[in-house]
Amino acid sequence: MFYLLDGKTIPDNRHDVSIRFMDFVRDNPHQQIFEDELFTIRYFQKGSGHITFKRLDLVDKMNDIVAKHYPSALSAK
Repeated sequence: MFYLLDGKTIPDNRHDVSIRFMDFVRDNPHQQIFEDELFTIRYFQKGSGHITFKRLDLVDKMNDIVAKHYPSALSAK
C-alpha cells in the first residue's frame, strides 16, 4: 500500500518484503534487525517483532484513509 501512496508501481510479488524478510532471516540467523526502504523490523526468537516506519509522510496518508472510513479507529493527534 505504501508504494501506491508514494506514487510507485507495486513490485513483483516474487520479491516483495515478506520474501526478502524470510530470505534475510534464513541467511542471517544471528541478526535481529531487517531494514527495508520503508521500514525497519526488529524481530525476536519467540516470533514477535517491532516495525518502525521510515516514511512518516506515508504513515500520515494511510492514517488519513483509515480515519475517513473508520473515524473512531485512531486516537486524536
